[in-house]
Amino acid sequence: QLRAALLHQDWINVLQQLKKWPQKEQASERWQYWYARALMRNGQQNKAQTAFQRLAQQRSYYGFLAADQINSAYHLKHAPTPITQAQLGEVKGMPGIQRAIELHALKRDTQARREWIYTTKKFNREQLYAASVIAEEIDWHDQAIFTIAKTGYWDDLELRFPLRHHEWVAQQANQYRLDSAWMFAVIRQESAFMRDARSHAGAIGLMQLMPATARHVARDYLKRSAPRKQALFKAETNIELGSAYLRQLMDRFDNNPVLVTAAYNAGPHRVNSWLPEKSVPADIWVEMVPFKETSTYLRRVLSYTVIYDKRLGRIPKRLAQRMRQITTAH
Repeated sequence: QLRAALLHQDWINVLQQLKKWPQKEQASERWQYWYARALMRNGQQNKAQTAFQRLAQQRSYYGFLAADQINSAYHLKHAPTPITQAQLGEVKGMPGIQRAIELHALKRDTQARREWIYTTKKFNREQLYAASVIAEEIDWHDQAIFTIAKTGYWDDLELRFPLRHHEWVAQQANQYRLDSAWMFAVIRQESAFMRDARSHAGAIGLMQLMPATARHVARDYLKRSAPRKQALFKAETNIELGSAYLRQLMDRFDNNPVLVTAAYNAGPHRVNSWLPEKSVPADIWVEMVPFKETSTYLRRVLSYTVIYDKRLGRIPKRLAQRMRQITTAH
């Protein structure tokens, strides 16, 4: 019912529907954003302003959208993981951690992960802090990300959003006229920089390419021989083919990163079927996406792109600038 009201931009009905939600759901950022948006559109500017200001303190998709509504600064504070050298040394000296580090160095990735997960399973918060920092120090970014996530500590942006393969990403971004912050956001969401990532569906590598997609991009777009499946685990090959595929999608969807991000996750044919009969704001379209996985994927990649702008030393581009009106034309 909320989606139907949003689709028709019936803001009185949006307010009515939101008021029916359970109290627990009303604490969600999603509810807060649309409630404030509906207040604003129904002429209740003061209430809307207060609600947007509160939500804009969050470093998240809805927090950034709220900040855009009132033209306030994004909340992008970075604070390193709170850990002492003594705590680092203690955890680094544990036999299980040492074994995991050695196995990782030998590129015996499955065994390394098993050792790491088993060893850290019973760690307390401080030990998990130390383990995540140790993993980051050896460029084992996926385990650094997953380990710090267990603690609920979200403010170490350098650890949680690494710039691994920065030079190659920048080169491919330049080659295919793409935003490198957006590319990093896709990699972060797809694989968390896990070099041997493989999904249940068969997607491979940093940008989680399906072998069939990689073959199509190589043969039909780049006019070269198709790579072998094992070659997709190589960072350079995977990022190059993933970048070329993003460029192909950008050409198809009129350089609209919202549609392209959705197409990268769900496939271009599905996105075509989701295009509205008449133009709608991009934030409404994201809510209308019928696949929960894709809607979540969109929100994460868009918010990660803002964070990666910051990590790359740039002034973050506003989501309002990235999220153009969604039309039937592409």
